[in-house]
Amino acid sequence: MTEIKSTDSGTGAASVPLSARPDRVSVLLVEDYKIYRHGLRMILDLEDDIAVIGETGSAVEALDLAATKRPDVVVLDILLTDGNGLQVCREICASSPGTKVLMLTASDDDADLVEAVKAGATGYLLKDIAPDQLPESIRVVAGGQSLLAPELGSVLFSEFSALVRGAPPREEEPAGELTDREREVLGLVARGWSNRKIAEELFIAENTVKNHVRNILDKLQLRSRMQAALYAVRGGLIGDPADGD
Repeated sequence: MTEIKSTDSGTGAASVPLSARPDRVSVLLVEDYKIYRHGLRMILDLEDDIAVIGETGSAVEALDLAATKRPDVVVLDILLTDGNGLQVCREICASSPGTKVLMLTASDDDADLVEAVKAGATGYLLKDIAPDQLPESIRVVAGGQSLLAPELGSVLFSEFSALVRGAPPREEEPAGELTDREREVLGLVARGWSNRKIAEELFIAENTVKNHVRNILDKLQLRSRMQAALYAVRGGLIGDPADGD
């Protein structure tokens, strides 16, 4: 294990394991191909603010490690040696609300993406990303932001449009407990706007937007911005996202 020395000038100062630093993002790697998983770990081990605290290619072991180690982020493939990553995602999200799931997969299937969002995944990326994109993606997801492979963005917009045009509003309005400002923020989140863009549009601080998004997720009992967007469209709270900016 890589260690850093104490900056105390005295003798006999104990070294502190990097993985024990509270400011580091703890990561669990779940990938069935050992050589690819090893490559992911090599990339992440170069980052001072990220610590890989476990790795496996098994669905069963992934659930056990997630429960015992409580990582900040699980990097998860869909195809595993003994199960389906989407079900693993669903169970982790249900049992460990503090853990974010970043799907990293070769599957660009529309159904897999939509199911991953429904299961609670905070991010969905394809395996052809550049190596330097992985650490930054983990930081984004750990910070509570949703992340989606650019080439798959149209899939969710298509899902939104289909829901708006073909599905009736829910009988009980899902965002009834939201304030007017939170509903306004939710509508912009559903259009794919970043916190910064929302802040500029509403003339409020970016941290205020983050607080609104956190409150929205808590009140609706959702895990990610993508889930909130789908929820908003299904509930008839906004118009067709394709009509937005």
